[in-house]
Amino acid sequence: MNIQELVKQGIDRNIHGDFEEAIAFFNQVIELDSLHAESYYHRGYAYLKLSVFDQAINDYQQVIKITKNTPQSFPNIYVDLAKAFHNRGLNYFQQNDYQAAIADINQALEYYPDFVAAYSNLGNIFHILGKYQQAISQYNQAIEINPQLAAAYHNLGNSYYALKEYQNAITNYNQALAIDPEFAEAYYNRGLVRVYLQEYETAITDFNKAIELDPDDVQSYYQRGLAYSNLGKYEAAIVDYDQALHINPILPIVYGLRAKVRHQLGDYEGAIADSNKLIQLNPKLALEIHNSVV
Repeated sequence: MNIQELVKQGIDRNIHGDFEEAIAFFNQVIELDSLHAESYYHRGYAYLKLSVFDQAINDYQQVIKITKNTPQSFPNIYVDLAKAFHNRGLNYFQQNDYQAAIADINQALEYYPDFVAAYSNLGNIFHILGKYQQAISQYNQAIEINPQLAAAYHNLGNSYYALKEYQNAITNYNQALAIDPEFAEAYYNRGLVRVYLQEYETAITDFNKAIELDPDDVQSYYQRGLAYSNLGKYEAAIVDYDQALHINPILPIVYGLRAKVRHQLGDYEGAIADSNKLIQLNPKLALEIHNSVV
């Protein structure tokens, strides 16, 4: 096969998801013509789909080098290169190598300044690192580009919550839910803020909606149970704690919470049983709770 036929075969393999075979065809072309930009470009795409990010970046950078005098030949090359850096950054993120992740995602933004996902993920990294103001800055950048991004408003709410700016947190959760009324996690997190603010009735309303949207969300059950408990509605709290433990029978905190409620109701045997289970699952947590139970 000549170069044109090899390129055609490689592109066809990419279209059908046979990326390793595509790479083999483009390798042959590059052996014949080391400056064949199109083959580097399509091979870079194949590497990107295979999550071989170093090779994808190298190939895309080679395209830029070869076509520096005719950049219009590959109008999406900078976006594609940005995606490769971004995805490699996410890979570092998953490995808890946060500094490498930040470096790569920043590099992605150098090539593609309107890369919404890059701003959002950079915000997520800063949030995990406890750098909440920097996280907020990144989420705001994402929202500036896409004002309908419910996830960015939700994440903003989380960062404000971490900073104890509770009204700002609620404002952003409200905005997320205005955009996406079925955003279960936003209802849950708004409920958490309302519990902290001792707005238990509205918190319960939020947890109700979170459970309606995600009936297996164990956290919503036990947080709703906690809200009921704070309102003195102990029987309702027990029902929610029971449901949480039905979904996940090894949640130490729920045994501790249920033990406290059972103690309030005079069910001392049940409280002791739950306390013993808590000790079995998490002795450290038991030390914090046990004295208030028995």
